[in-house]
Amino acid sequence: MRFSTNSFFIIISLIFFSLAISAQATRPRLVIGIMVDGLQQKHIDELWNTFDDNGFKRFIRDGVNFRNVHYNIVSAGNASDIANVMTGSIPFYNGVTGNYIFDRRTSTIQSILQDENEIGIGTKQTFSAFKLQSSTIADELKMAYPDKSKSFAVAIHPESAIMLGGHTANSVAWIDDINLRWVTTGYYTEGLSRWADEMNVNGEFKSISSRKWEPIFPLRSYWISRLTGNKANNFEYHPTDRKSKLSPETLLKKTPSANSLVAELALKTVMNENLGTDDYPDLLMLQFTVRIPKERLNALNTTEKEDIYVRLDREIQNLTDKVNKKLGIENVLYFMFANQTDPYSPNELGEKKIPAGYFSANRSMALLNSYLMALYGQEKWVENYFGKNIYLNKRKIEERKLNFYEVQRVVCDFMLDFEGVQAAYTLSELLSMGVDNNSEKARIRNSIHKSNVGDVVISLMPGWLELDENYGFIGESGSVMTKTPFYIYGWKIKPQTVEKSYLTADIAPSLSRILNIPFPNACIGKVMEEIVN
Repeated sequence: MRFSTNSFFIIISLIFFSLAISAQATRPRLVIGIMVDGLQQKHIDELWNTFDDNGFKRFIRDGVNFRNVHYNIVSAGNASDIANVMTGSIPFYNGVTGNYIFDRRTSTIQSILQDENEIGIGTKQTFSAFKLQSSTIADELKMAYPDKSKSFAVAIHPESAIMLGGHTANSVAWIDDINLRWVTTGYYTEGLSRWADEMNVNGEFKSISSRKWEPIFPLRSYWISRLTGNKANNFEYHPTDRKSKLSPETLLKKTPSANSLVAELALKTVMNENLGTDDYPDLLMLQFTVRIPKERLNALNTTEKEDIYVRLDREIQNLTDKVNKKLGIENVLYFMFANQTDPYSPNELGEKKIPAGYFSANRSMALLNSYLMALYGQEKWVENYFGKNIYLNKRKIEERKLNFYEVQRVVCDFMLDFEGVQAAYTLSELLSMGVDNNSEKARIRNSIHKSNVGDVVISLMPGWLELDENYGFIGESGSVMTKTPFYIYGWKIKPQTVEKSYLTADIAPSLSRILNIPFPNACIGKVMEEIVN
């Protein structure tokens, strides 16, 4: 039998083609990531018997439930928490230290997303992922399969949308709760997706936004009355009502209508973009919420809180049912995580005589500056303060020929006298310290970035939260190490509960391994063995 050279090369080509097809079959065709703002494992456990079978329960029952996943960064907002998960890294490397930063160049506090070189689409906000200094799993997927894999993000808030989308998403969208529409930034190649634009134009966005929110069950059916002993309260909210007479913002972002909007656009994106229908994996990142209007307590103790959980449970069930029916669960991988949120607020801890409180910098910075004036003369020695960072007036210190390090030490010592302050460090101390990676010092060091770090950085005692000048929270957790629920379900994942301790930075490399793509370029996490073996 004659065996020609051409026949040999044809056989070799067929072998390689078969291997390629086999390799593609070993990874999911679509990955759907879900971030839930305010989600707590404690609440899931308490409401377990209230949920339907195929919402939250399906993730936990049919997937892997990681019970000990921690954030090892200071809580400073959704932007830094999501960037931590998506990059597998920390602010020290990825540059995202919180939702807002102090810009020393302009002496202003601005959004971490602010980018004057971009345009808003449907909004005056000029946002981008420019300050995100490392790649994400979404970016690595798009670079691994250019022009093949697709990536979309749909969220309630811009910080969530852009950090979930990374640098390379086809399109991201977030809710404009003033003008009631989907908006985005010109930073992304496809701008506002056709499906988001259709919802704006055909009135679907406003229709969903206008749904009155009232109890889904008869009041006697709510678990909260049995859990707390308090009678379930009746309520009625109109999501398009203003937060207050002086605010143009509406209640929309803290109502079930926001979750319905995200779920609806997510389904339209999957179906119309034909996500997960070829051999190249696609990614869809979503943000939902279980926050309610005027929420100041973290415990599950109101009818509204239970109701928004139940409604979100049904949104998740509807979404996963329809996606699984179209693509088959063997082709879809889901994962779910939350931001940093404590089980109890400082108010709740205080009621139980547990030390806790709220730290407001206005008074402390005024006293600090007065103290420095008494020591060094009548000048404005404190340039600014934001997010546990104290910015000193370097120009004045240099003009007076003062020893900058000595001034820093004086500031550190003075700050220790304030209630709620645990410690204070100079920048050089943070950068040079060799400490246990699980310590409080390491968490602070992890959370700074050279582009916006102060000259002195403080940490607060457990149970304390920081307030900005408008008495809004800067971060949602005062715990030393904050746990987050993490569930992964679908594809080839086998059900189990994992008690082993992991960090949120371990999520990105684990997903990268499953997708067979490079780790993000600042990734410091390790692979979670239970989901990749």
